[in-house]
Amino acid sequence: MRRCVTLPAMHDSYALLQSAVSRRTMREQITDRLAGMILSGLLRPGDALPGERELASQLDVSRETVRGAIQALAARGLIEVAQGARSRVLPATNWIARAAPAARYTPEEVHGARLVLEVAAAREAARHADAATRARLAELVEEQGRALEDPAAFHICGSEFHATLQRAGGNRLLAALLAEAYGQSSELSHRALAAPGAMRRSWMDHKRIAAAVAARDPEAAATAMRRHLDRIGTAARRAEEKRAAA
Repeated sequence: MRRCVTLPAMHDSYALLQSAVSRRTMREQITDRLAGMILSGLLRPGDALPGERELASQLDVSRETVRGAIQALAARGLIEVAQGARSRVLPATNWIARAAPAARYTPEEVHGARLVLEVAAAREAARHADAATRARLAELVEEQGRALEDPAAFHICGSEFHATLQRAGGNRLLAALLAEAYGQSSELSHRALAAPGAMRRSWMDHKRIAAAVAARDPEAAATAMRRHLDRIGTAARRAEEKRAAA
């Protein structure tokens, strides 16, 4: 006979899960975020990670946290650490952990999901983002503008920009769905931003989104996000067509 789970038991299980999540250190969280960027293809073999100080600023954590995350990534075989030089992403043959997110959806499905979810997230961020979040978005835009000649730093700033927007609306389920959609789009985004001038155009899109959020203008934020995603989608499609024709 199947035993029903009572509501108190379900609540206790949820509380245990929440407790386990809260016990994850910031170093572990940053390690997982950077590992996800590598395994998803957003950061590629040979890419040089920003220095400790710059990376700490981009991720809004201490240098000690970044140093610990770098050591953990090196232990997984994801990056190579060299004295006096920037750490570099290693080829996939060196990776000990290979938990890359599977490409379970077509590019069209991923783009369509991002349009629905991220446009709504931008609108909600303009309505609900507090002063600290608005300042963080502006800071990330400035950091990304300084990284136009540094693809790894640019992608890290971009990922943090979108993650900050995703959390700003206060809907945790929406943020989780957005994180999944963003992870599935990493490979396509990397190809799209490899085109000449694409990084600068993406950065300008982020500036417009951040400005709309700062002005508390939901419709302007939604419009800017929609244009940004359409631009990325078009560039990714062209890159894919070019690759298929080669």
